[in-house]
Parts: sequence; C-alpha cells; structure tokens
Amino acid sequence: MLLIDIMKKVLRVSKALMVKSPAQVDVRYQAMHNPERYRGEHRIDYETCIGCDSCNKICPTHAITMKKLPFKKQNIVPEVNLSVCIFCGLCEDVCPTKPEKSIVLSGGRYDMLSGGWHEDQNDFWVHVDIPQSYIDSRLEEEEAVRVKKELAAKKKAAEAKAKAEAEAKGETLEEAEAKKPASDGTPDFTAGGES
Repeated sequence: MLLIDIMKKVLRVSKALMVKSPAQVDVRYQAMHNPERYRGEHRIDYETCIGCDSCNKICPTHAITMKKLPFKKQNIVPEVNLSVCIFCGLCEDVCPTKPEKSIVLSGGRYDMLSGGWHEDQNDFWVHVDIPQSYIDSRLEEEEAVRVKKELAAKKKAAEAKAKAEAEAKGETLEEAEAKKPASDGTPDFTAGGES
C-alpha cells in the first residue's frame, strides 16, 4: 500500500512538471477574452454628425475631444481617446441624430496592446479622417447659400427702395413698375413711335 501511494505521488509530481501553469505563460501580448456584451471601438459618422457637443459633455472620463472643421455650421466632430474611455456608451445614448446615431460603439473585438509607455496612448485615438472632396463640397455649398442670401437681401433692399420712391411720389408700387422702362436691354416699342 505504501508503495502504491508513493507511485501516485511521483506520477502527480511528474505531470505537474510537464504541464505549464498559467503563471508560467507570457500573456502580456495575447488578447484577453472579451465578454459577450463588450461594446467595442467607436465608429463616428462625420456626415450625419451635427456638432452638438453632447457626447463630449456627457463623457464621465473626458475621453472625447471635439475636432474643429473648416465649416461654418456643424464645424466640430468628436474624436475618442480609447486609452481613457471606459466604454460606458453614454456618448451613443445621448447622440440626438436619427434614425442612425453619429457615434456608435461598434461591438466586435478591439485589442489595445501596448508597451505600457505614456507615448503608446497616442495609438488609441479614434480619429475622424474626412476626405478633402467632402470638405470642398461642403465649402462650395456654404458659399452658394451665402451668395443666394446676398442676392435675396439685395433684391429686398431694391424693392424697399422702389416702394419708398413710389410712396414719395404718391403712386402705388404697381403704377411705378408700369411706368418704368424695360431694363433687360431690349428696346421698348410699347410707347409708340420709332427709336
């Protein structure tokens, strides 16, 4: 009986020596398992973002900064520092854009392996890369809207001036328009006679 107990102990010790324990495995550069409800890296849609700054204001760890854009309206877009983010999802919950949210935690897997230095945190930003063609088209749209507003303001000012002149002469605006010659460059033959 004593011999059998000794053999069992020797066998158990030899098995323990053959198998590496978890403490002997270098896990520094292996990805951890992610839970089922892991929210994942942020995905930011710069086209639907309205630049309301709500995500930045609600972030409990101040992981979100707003990047300035060269537009007049909707001129900021969020960027997220994942090394500070706690993946709470408040930014997604507070986003007012509909039907799709502009900032979404995309789910899936996102591994953040680093050497542990402070400089490595710069690798964990979700930057918004906006193509130059999109920026150019937005600036052209804003310029077209500006020109349209200027023309409308000039037209309104001309109408107000014409109305003021007609009132000064004691005429209605329609009578003043009827007396005014055509200004499109074509000769006016309605008054009779030859020009």
